[in-house]
Amino acid sequence: MDIDAEKMELAITNLLDNAVKYTPNGGRIDFSISQEQGLVRMVVQDSGIGIPKDQKNRLFSKFFRADNATAVQTSGTGLGLYMVKKIIDRHGGKIVVDSTEGKGTAFVITIPEISAKKGE
Repeated sequence: MDIDAEKMELAITNLLDNAVKYTPNGGRIDFSISQEQGLVRMVVQDSGIGIPKDQKNRLFSKFFRADNATAVQTSGTGLGLYMVKKIIDRHGGKIVVDSTEGKGTAFVITIPEISAKKGE
């Protein structure tokens, strides 16, 4: 499977935009990319508002926005993370989220290295 660089850029940009939106001034946002065991691993991590534990299972659902996200940032369609998940899935990859409300969130994306190399 070939990587669609434009779609992958859209997915990463969406995660970074969310990190900026939901991280207060003085917070931290990190992005890293690495290669390990035949996978390309990308991580977007922030020290923002985090995601309520009871809402994590709905995070990638169409039109879903966490309660604390709507309280902080009123604009948004609830389609961004849904779209990100679809893009990653179509590349044969996985996306997982680790988040603690009030402390931050990390999105970890892994895609097969073969897909990434074909898109160069």
